This record gives sequence, C-alpha cells and structure tokens, in this order.
Amino acid sequence: MKNSGIVKDKKGNKITISMYKESACSHCNKCNESAKITNNFTLISDRKDIEIGDIVTFEMEDKQVFKAALIVYILPLIAMFIGYFLGDKNGFTEGQNIGMSFLFLVLSFLGIFVYDKKVVKNRMEKSVKIIALEKKER
Repeated sequence: MKNSGIVKDKKGNKITISMYKESACSHCNKCNESAKITNNFTLISDRKDIEIGDIVTFEMEDKQVFKAALIVYILPLIAMFIGYFLGDKNGFTEGQNIGMSFLFLVLSFLGIFVYDKKVVKNRMEKSVKIIALEKKER
C-alpha cells in the first residue's frame, strides 16, 4: 500500500508525517491544506536528507495491511460468535446469549486497542519504507 504526506516533525530517525487523503481531489489546490490531511503517522527512517516540509511517498507491506484488516474486521465478528455459542453451551437464554456476544465484541475491541498501542505501533514504525522524496521549495 502506497501513501504520501508532508513531513511535520523530525526527531533523530523518527519522522512524523501528516498523510494526504487518497481521493481524486486530494492533490489539487482548490481547498485549504487542512482538508487534504487525514491524520499523523510516525515512522522510523535512517535517511538524513528528509527535512520538515518535504513530501514523502511511503509504502507498507501488503501482508501487514491484510493482517491489520483481518484483525480489525474479522476478529470482532468471530468474538461475537464465540460469545454467543459459549452462552448457549452454558444454558443461557436467547437474550443472555445475545448479551454475551456483545460482551465478547466489546472485549475484542478492547483487546485490539491494547494490541494496537503496545505491539502494532512499534512494528509499523519499522515496517514502513520511504520510496520517494520531494524536497520542499525554498
């Protein structure tokens, strides 16, 4: 997956990039700059020629994107089914089974949140590679 953005901060080898929206109108000059930005992203790069204001194009491995999609979209669904069937196995009523499935859904989201903050952030910073650099105009 390729994306681009503008370098907002650089501290050592950690670079903070404000990512551009990926749409047909993301790179035109008809709207203000803040409407083109989605969010900030931090990555690690050993390139010394990157400066604040430069536009970078970066790439993330497709398997990392696929893995993240599976975790975010499929895991909560599986957790709901597990919660429902565990409730059913323990002799709960239909309403209690549904409550168990939603409890497991919430627990899966909490697990994903903790996993994202503790594990994924460190891995993502290292797995993203800068593939192009456009120097800011001086």
